Amino acid sequence: MKQNQLKDIANKYCVEDLRDSLTPGTALSNVISRLELAPEYIPETTKDYLRQSKLNALLQYACNQISFEEFKHIAKSEQEKRKFESEKQRKEQAKQAEINAERRRKQQKIHNLLKEYDIHPSDVKLSDGQKLRDILEKVNQRIRLGQDELAWLMVSRGGLYSGYYTQKLREKYHRIEAEYYLGKYQKSKNPWDIINSSSHFRKCNCANEANSYLAQINSSAFKTKKIISAFNTTYGGVKRDLSAYDEAIALGNKAHALTPNDFRPCTLLGAVNIEMGHYDEGQSWYQKAIERGASEKSVDDDLRSIFKRSEKSKCKDLALFLLKRDPERYDWVKKYLN
Repeated sequence: MKQNQLKDIANKYCVEDLRDSLTPGTALSNVISRLELAPEYIPETTKDYLRQSKLNALLQYACNQISFEEFKHIAKSEQEKRKFESEKQRKEQAKQAEINAERRRKQQKIHNLLKEYDIHPSDVKLSDGQKLRDILEKVNQRIRLGQDELAWLMVSRGGLYSGYYTQKLREKYHRIEAEYYLGKYQKSKNPWDIINSSSHFRKCNCANEANSYLAQINSSAFKTKKIISAFNTTYGGVKRDLSAYDEAIALGNKAHALTPNDFRPCTLLGAVNIEMGHYDEGQSWYQKAIERGASEKSVDDDLRSIFKRSEKSKCKDLALFLLKRDPERYDWVKKYLN
């Protein structure tokens, strides 16, 4: 039977809304074709099909229980109900599809957010997910983190280097802090604000920016030796990061002369001398730092940072020097001899 003929028959029996009625060879198209061509005998299998398909008007008409006029009235009512249910289902499916799409968009957004900070989604505990996302979104919006949030990042999943506080996240955190304290300084001219800003710029590998701001400041105008010393110490640290060692030494010496009992200038001078290859001088300054209140651990952590930023050949020389001085204390440097 031709397609247009089948369409006319489907319209006649009020089933054109059902796709199978317009497809040759399907159960429904065969039923309405039989009704049209040979309505006298309808097999039981056909009746069962109409019953299961809830085509009650068509079943009654096929069984000669109602006239065609009655069938038409009932069938149109059934068809309207089917169309209503079909449209309702379509809307529900569209709504669910949008919900699923929105869920996928959110998941992708979260995935991208984690990826930006080198955090793999599979490494995030289910109970940590929402809190971690809230923190990362704050950082992305350049909103300062509270100390409790920072502490949580550091201790989550095992501590500083195995938690969520990745290198990229640390750098972004310190960048935000650096800009915050810089803004405070530009309003208040409080020297401690520019000192704090400089410290954070260094921790996000932006020593050049810190240098540009510190170079514009006349530290001699500050009111106390403590502030001038702190300024020279942080400025010396910036020069150290930029490998301007002579300037770093000069600033460290100025700071030490101003506050001879402060361990911080001593730590700076120890680090700079070690990086310059003046190992005995560097260790002498580190010892002075310990005598003035620095912990042995903080000094050793400083040495670890020097190893991380030094060339392989320098690491080997420094490792040999430290092992010769104290094999037990510096046992951890052996890995740099391989």
